[in-house]
Amino acid sequence: MLESKFGTTRPDTPGKAVSSPERVASSITKGVLRRDYVVGQRLIESDLTQQLGVSRSTVREALKILAANGVVELVPHRGAVIRGLSLTDAEKLLALLEVLTGLAARLAANNFDRGQNRKLFMAASKPLIDARSTNELDRILDERARYYQTMLDIADNSELRRAMPMPRAHLFRTQFYGFLSKVDLRAMVTEYRNITKAILAGSGAKAELYARRHLQRTAERTLPHLR
Repeated sequence: MLESKFGTTRPDTPGKAVSSPERVASSITKGVLRRDYVVGQRLIESDLTQQLGVSRSTVREALKILAANGVVELVPHRGAVIRGLSLTDAEKLLALLEVLTGLAARLAANNFDRGQNRKLFMAASKPLIDARSTNELDRILDERARYYQTMLDIADNSELRRAMPMPRAHLFRTQFYGFLSKVDLRAMVTEYRNITKAILAGSGAKAELYARRHLQRTAERTLPHLR
């Protein structure tokens, strides 16, 4: 059933039921991250209703949510199309992500010793900081979302969670997936190691510094491809 596949509660409001359009929007966003949907691809309502087992009206509401989040564009006579980020879009997004991710890293460092947080974060960071072979390096691009989501969960700040533009971040990761070289990926391993080490040491200031620096390097690696 759709409920078991996509979940029934918001992460920031435990126990509150999530409407079907939100579940469908979340499913499509995850599909973007997995590269099931690519930039410029048209989303066919009838296909989505069949794939997700929901009504066409639910799909239409979900597409409106995605349009409001900047993931799709509703084009007259064409329907919903997966958006591509322009240079200006990407610059603004990365500037915001730098600040919010830095804050998330700081808060995660402050909370790392609560409950299972250390164990959870170590599990999420392992594929990133231990990557050495070609196959392991390639996995970095698919493991980043889990790493940041775990960081955000440990940060445990509902306002930060609401402010974080995760759907657009997933769109960014997908759009630039094929542009990163092995040299870029090895540099990213070092950056993730620095962030992780600071968080596990409980150093909020260093964690924020390294997280912001990583987003700055991300801009340097990706934005030239849009110029």
